[in-house]
Amino acid sequence: MAQNPYSDMMSAWKKVNDDFIATWGKSFQQMAGSAEGEAAAQEVQKTYLGMRTAMADAAKNAYGPVIEAVGAVPLSEFQRLADQVHTILLRMDRIDDALRELSAAIQPAPAKKAAPKKAPAKRTRAAKE
Repeated sequence: MAQNPYSDMMSAWKKVNDDFIATWGKSFQQMAGSAEGEAAAQEVQKTYLGMRTAMADAAKNAYGPVIEAVGAVPLSEFQRLADQVHTILLRMDRIDDALRELSAAIQPAPAKKAAPKKAPAKRTRAAKE
């Protein structure tokens, strides 16, 4: 049976990936351990968030008109609907919490055992007449 040709390639990729992650982790720990490293990490986070926001705005401005031109749901409408769904989910969570509190507050009443019903007295033939 022939050996899978991708097996060696995947093993090599996994080794390179594991080595990279280990090296990166060590470097990050060394960098975060110093005051300069901490300041650099904060600056990287700010830069990343700024770039992410700029890219999202650029994508919205570039793709928004194209999406609307082909008749798809506009991004603003999609966002409005997503916000409404989120609001509904939050309300449902509050309702669930209130119901749990109510069910915990209500103590179940002890079950009463029903007394056996008395059978009606048999009427005799004389009583019928």
